[in-house]
Amino acid sequence: MKRTIAVVIAALMLFAFGQFSVLGEAMADEAHERAMLSLLDEAWAPIEEAEAEALSYGAGMNEVTLTVYKAVLQNRLVDAGSIESLTQKGFRFRVSGMLCCYDYVARNTPHMNAVDAEAISGAAEAVSRMDATRNGPFDLDILLIGPFYGQDANFTNQYRNEAQSIAEVTGGSVTVLSGDNATGPAIAAAFPDAGVVLMDSHGADGYLCLTTAEGITSEDYENDWASNAGDSAYIDGRYIQHHVTRELPNSIVWMAMCEGMKLSNHGSTGYALLEAGAGCVYGYSQAVTFGGEYRYEAHFWNNMKYNDTTVAEAFNAMTEELGDWDPLSSSAYGAAWPVIMSPVDPYPSDPDSHQTVHCDWKLFGAEGDPVALESFSLSPDPISIYQGVTSVVRFERVPDDANNYTLAWASADESIATVAGNDHTVRITGVEVGQTSVACTVYVGGEVFGTASCTVNVVPFPGINEALNVEGGSLDFTSTQYPWQTVLMGERIAARSGNAGVNSSTSTLKLVLDMQAGETLTFDWMISSERFDKMGFFVNNTIQGSYINGDVDWATVVYTAPTTGTYTFEWRYIKDVNIDALEDGGFVDNVVYSGMSVSIAGDVDGNGAIESTDALLALRISLRIIQPTAEQLHAGDIDGNGTVEASDALIILRMAMGIIS
Repeated sequence: MKRTIAVVIAALMLFAFGQFSVLGEAMADEAHERAMLSLLDEAWAPIEEAEAEALSYGAGMNEVTLTVYKAVLQNRLVDAGSIESLTQKGFRFRVSGMLCCYDYVARNTPHMNAVDAEAISGAAEAVSRMDATRNGPFDLDILLIGPFYGQDANFTNQYRNEAQSIAEVTGGSVTVLSGDNATGPAIAAAFPDAGVVLMDSHGADGYLCLTTAEGITSEDYENDWASNAGDSAYIDGRYIQHHVTRELPNSIVWMAMCEGMKLSNHGSTGYALLEAGAGCVYGYSQAVTFGGEYRYEAHFWNNMKYNDTTVAEAFNAMTEELGDWDPLSSSAYGAAWPVIMSPVDPYPSDPDSHQTVHCDWKLFGAEGDPVALESFSLSPDPISIYQGVTSVVRFERVPDDANNYTLAWASADESIATVAGNDHTVRITGVEVGQTSVACTVYVGGEVFGTASCTVNVVPFPGINEALNVEGGSLDFTSTQYPWQTVLMGERIAARSGNAGVNSSTSTLKLVLDMQAGETLTFDWMISSERFDKMGFFVNNTIQGSYINGDVDWATVVYTAPTTGTYTFEWRYIKDVNIDALEDGGFVDNVVYSGMSVSIAGDVDGNGAIESTDALLALRISLRIIQPTAEQLHAGDIDGNGTVEASDALIILRMAMGIIS
């Protein structure tokens, strides 16, 4: 018995010592990790001090980089002989085996202020709140990674809009990781849930730049999966590959600005993502221009979304129309060539050359086992479309995973609206003002299963006055050199300055009013530009308040007339001698004069209803039989061209008869 008890006690002691041993090892590992990361902070302190000193006296990129390079050479914590890849903008080095990277461009990109940060956070939240209802095998969740959103003036909302567009077509939901929320661990955690990943990535030698180093470990730096950059960090595809918790779902990854296909980096990001389960990775052999990338992106994704093409078909059509290398680069030498990596498209030996792609990945992929279609409808129905604008109508299925059908789309009158559809959606483009219908014929097993149709109303694209006035407003605006233009911004119709891309120019929008003391003029305005272009609001040639510049969202301004008299209001978008960025424009909308009477479009006699008598009155005005008042002119000028014509009278008659809204 004593021997048995002794054996049990010995076993328990061995178990306890074993547990203490494991715990001790974990504590030691944690202490080692803290020590290594602390060593990085200590190494970067004098490097950042040297950089700050050089920047303080106005040194340029080359001089700052060389100053930092000298500081690294003299830094006792930097591994001897570890400095490599020195260029005008930066270089790499190691601290106790951990990879570090100095990149002048990434480190000195202007950071967003608090107002911008709040607006961007709100935009990301709004995108994330999009309808997440899943509709069967077509659904693909979209992950948008934009670490530098709001921090580099070159970035626009191009990829936010693309992510939303893909979600609308597929029925998926959107997740946005931007700014400091785009940490390494957050990106790795979100990757396996996305069928489409858009990486609007500020790159550095094949790495994706993050604004924070949170969650990156010394092991990541030692393995080159990440590169330390002081308070921030860079990661590549190998980091994602080694930190995802499950295989990627045959996803497509679009790397907007990343150099992860670069020959010198052996395509480390692209290859790693394929090995992690991605079905296709798009990127560039070298650094691409923003404008060139945006052209490629729009062409490629429009084919994927609306023509139901394969990656190969979309890529080959894109390069055939836009060229094999960045269309906005000055020459093929050193330009960015688009590259596709997929299991059927091995990485080319020379990525800086033409590539014929064979990848058969599709946005609307394999359906699986047949699921019978029970019923269907089109949404929305009816739909109103501006002339020259395209809208999407979806084919709604019951059950929502039905897949044993094909669709054929047709417009009843292609002179009014044209169609381009697939088995999920149809794009309808307004051609001429009028009403028609779009029919969808459903085939199952080669036989007609049923048909559905939706009513399409094509209405005139608003003129500048209609864009600027509130509903029923009648203010008359003028614009001469670089005239302002009507633009559609989501659900908002607004006016935009007309001198985009014209250096040292001014585009002016003007309004003249006779006002009584105490009356007000209210308007919304915004700007999307590089920081040295600006927009001002002038009254009688005197600026009111301050100029706005950069990326400033919609804000409302109220001006109160101090005395009775004539007031000349001007909105001026002023460009400097160089650099274009973002939308390169100023925008104005919802202009309201407190002393203005409000009329209804089409209600020429002002009785509150649109009737055949309004059409007759408009016709008499067009024939110059009567002289219209300002209110009658505004109500009768349906197409917004400044005059009332017989065509306006015809539209009003159709409105009175209920043919169009």
